[in-house]
Amino acid sequence: MNVHGQGKRSISPPSKISELPEVKEEDHTKPLVSYAVLPKKVNVSFIPEPIKPARLKVREPLEKLYPGYLKAGFGNYVTPLVDFYYGGTRSRKNSWGLNLKHFSSAQGPDDVGFSGFSENAFGASYNHFLDYHTLSFDLKYNRDVAYYYGFDLTDCTFANFKDAKDDIRTTYNNINFSAQLESHYKDSAKLNHTVDLTYNFLMGNYQNRENRLVLGGRVQKYFGKELARLDFSLDYNDYMHQSYAALDSTQLVAELSENEFNVLQNSAILKVTPSINALRKNFKAHIGASMQVDSRSGGFHLFPHAEVKYSLFNDMFIPYAGATGNIDRNSFQSVTADNPFVSSAVQLKNTVQRYEIYGGIRGSFSSSMSFNMRVSHGRYTDMLFFYNDTLFSMQNKFDVVYDNANVLKVGGQLGYRAGERLKLYSRLDFYQYDMDVEAHAWHMPSLEISVGGVYNMADKLIVRADLFFIGQRHAKLLKDPGGQDLTEIISPDGNDVYYPVEMNAIFDANLGLEYRLTKKVSAFVNVNNLTTKKYQMWLRYPNQSINILFGGTVRF
Repeated sequence: MNVHGQGKRSISPPSKISELPEVKEEDHTKPLVSYAVLPKKVNVSFIPEPIKPARLKVREPLEKLYPGYLKAGFGNYVTPLVDFYYGGTRSRKNSWGLNLKHFSSAQGPDDVGFSGFSENAFGASYNHFLDYHTLSFDLKYNRDVAYYYGFDLTDCTFANFKDAKDDIRTTYNNINFSAQLESHYKDSAKLNHTVDLTYNFLMGNYQNRENRLVLGGRVQKYFGKELARLDFSLDYNDYMHQSYAALDSTQLVAELSENEFNVLQNSAILKVTPSINALRKNFKAHIGASMQVDSRSGGFHLFPHAEVKYSLFNDMFIPYAGATGNIDRNSFQSVTADNPFVSSAVQLKNTVQRYEIYGGIRGSFSSSMSFNMRVSHGRYTDMLFFYNDTLFSMQNKFDVVYDNANVLKVGGQLGYRAGERLKLYSRLDFYQYDMDVEAHAWHMPSLEISVGGVYNMADKLIVRADLFFIGQRHAKLLKDPGGQDLTEIISPDGNDVYYPVEMNAIFDANLGLEYRLTKKVSAFVNVNNLTTKKYQMWLRYPNQSINILFGGTVRF
């Protein structure tokens, strides 16, 4: 609303306060304050806590290495021992070494043929360290001499062979060469690999010889937490020996001519094994399969290679289980390594482990005590056993026989270690053989027990001791030796007759003492077969009785 017009306004005079403020002075007296302090003593005790010293990374100096080592000794049965080693010390570029060894005995048990033996060895090795690879070479030569002394001199049949050392002598010359290239990549993304080559040549003094060539390798790579791996090998073996028809059963040693040297046994084994290793906290698994072919049998085999294990209570208990299989090479070299008294002409077959299922638990009760318990069951084809030959020798040589078997094994190990001062071990193995054809697993025990230890007294006196027990075994004879109550067994096909012989159980003890005169020089004495029993590991072949070896060692 708008109003238009003229007006007159007036303002009334204001009312003001005319009084002014005044300052009043007052009398103010400051009070005096006094304090009284009462003295009082308080006894105070202070005990400082000890302060832990600062931890320093102090590396102990490495133990000095000596390039040279010599061990020499002599014992009863005219037994000399010489073991010599010389090689390089620590180096970032390479390592090398040379070794010479001689061990022999010129005497043995009485009332048998000459039972001496000789073992000679030469070895040379060289390792070259590259940035990410190691190149290794090894050369070995062994010359072993044994005698077929397993006949009774009180028997007039063998009276003329008392001093016939040359007629019962067998020599094995073995040359082995191996080379390997192995990578060491720390980067898990790279492919680690190994390639190795091994050649072995064995020659006997009966014109038998064997060549074996093995080419193998491995590649592996991580994919996340899983490790993928591929193993492969090609194993070729040829074994040449005299014909069986050339053997003369009326002699202790077979004579042969060049035209009788006409038997060749050869075979090749190809193996390809892919696998994966997985780790999940306390759980570990190895899963794989092995494809193998044996050219001799012509069969293709697919074996499981799997194992799982789980860690409980920080590795205190580790239960495990697995399944495996394999074709095991039986070469003349492996046969003579097990039994040097074997005939120079044997039939070779490869043993097929069709499967082995196993399980057990291992671990440690404390930082000093560890254990392992294991049970397994397996099926084997062409398992090799030894028996006394009566067709081509006078029962003083061994031949081989093959049979299929189911094998149950139950074993346990217990170990104790108190630093470097005391080490103890014990082991028990039980075997049960279910044979297809043969009456027994020849020369194989059903029970083995061993207990031993090493005691180091102030690094001055070292004591070694071990006890072992081997249960009863059975041997096979093709002829009745007479004078024994033996059971005659006829083979299932009715073509063979043989006689099982029960062999006594073996109990033995060994003791060794070493006194270190200085850090470089020591003296020792070893006493073997403390029970003084001339037990037989092989039928008709008694071992030496108690034997004592004195000697010393020096480092330079």
